[in-house]
Amino acid sequence: MKKILCVSLLLTTTCLHAEQPSLDISKLYVGANLTHNVIDSPFGGRDLDANGVGLFAGYEFDNDMDQINTYLEVGYSQTDDFFDNEDINGLWVSGLLQKTLPEIDPRLSVLARLGLDFGDDDGLFLGAGGAFQLTPHFSMRAEYINKDATTVYQLGGVIHF
Repeated sequence: MKKILCVSLLLTTTCLHAEQPSLDISKLYVGANLTHNVIDSPFGGRDLDANGVGLFAGYEFDNDMDQINTYLEVGYSQTDDFFDNEDINGLWVSGLLQKTLPEIDPRLSVLARLGLDFGDDDGLFLGAGGAFQLTPHFSMRAEYINKDATTVYQLGGVIHF
């Protein structure tokens, strides 16, 4: 009986180990953004704005949706001062859907983003934009992101491994 239990445990452990997905390095990417950030005034006053930068890394997941890719991104964003040494910075995480547009150009795609910001402008955010694949390993993005207190316009580059 002990031998059967030991063999069963060994086979179960081997099967569980075989089912664990491995990290595919070719699905990793890194990128950087230049941003223009606007704090929306809730009282109809003057909007405040500041430029900024961001860095991020992402991973593409396997899916069965034709011409739609799914990604998970983690990043950090930092703005210049809006006024009196007040800036916005912090970590964020988001899911990203990318739909290629082969009927227009196979290198062109649209983006949809849903994420969570953990920094000064914390909370949920939504975004939409477009991407253009310049080479097999480099693409450019333009996005509009609506956060809790700010609106972000960003232009970025992505390096695919």
